[in-house]
Amino acid sequence: MMLAPDPRRGRLLAVLLLLIALLSGYLLFVHWWFTAPLLAVRNELIELRDQEQRLRSTAEQRPLIEQRLAEVRAFEGANPGFLPEQNFDLAASSLIQRLQAAVNAQGAGDDCSVVSRSPLRQRDEEPFQRVSVQVALRCEMEHLAAVLHGLESGSPQLFISDLSVNARRAVLARPGRPAPRGHIDIRFTLYGYLQQPGGEQ
Repeated sequence: MMLAPDPRRGRLLAVLLLLIALLSGYLLFVHWWFTAPLLAVRNELIELRDQEQRLRSTAEQRPLIEQRLAEVRAFEGANPGFLPEQNFDLAASSLIQRLQAAVNAQGAGDDCSVVSRSPLRQRDEEPFQRVSVQVALRCEMEHLAAVLHGLESGSPQLFISDLSVNARRAVLARPGRPAPRGHIDIRFTLYGYLQQPGGEQ
């Protein structure tokens, strides 16, 4: 004995089949051809809008940024750490004058004297251009520390490297003067920096 088909079951199955057909048709003919491209365009528009807002915010801060930049430039221009000259030759001449002044401050004659000084162009890659002078001095021991301190403690800031000290035999005293403690030969490199990019010159 066969059971009579249930009309409600048939309608439900037909509705399910219709829904599956509609979903398949949507995915095949509508979503990938229309909806997906529109969603991509929408996301791109949202990203462009956010980017525009960031750019507008940055543009509104431009006066403040320019003011801060001017302050930084003014500070760097007045920075006592850099040599004030505009090129290597002027700066080297200034270093030599400062060296001579530091030596002269210790007394003239045999107390302390500059034997030689020659500018040296550096070939090292550094953030700022270095101006160096190779120096040879002949001083009494008691004056050496004062000369070096006078060079390193002033402004603009100078540095000393490659220091070499060699003792010499004591010289005879002049009439009316106490016997000196003995001279020493000092060699070193005196250098400072220009406010210009470094590198090979």
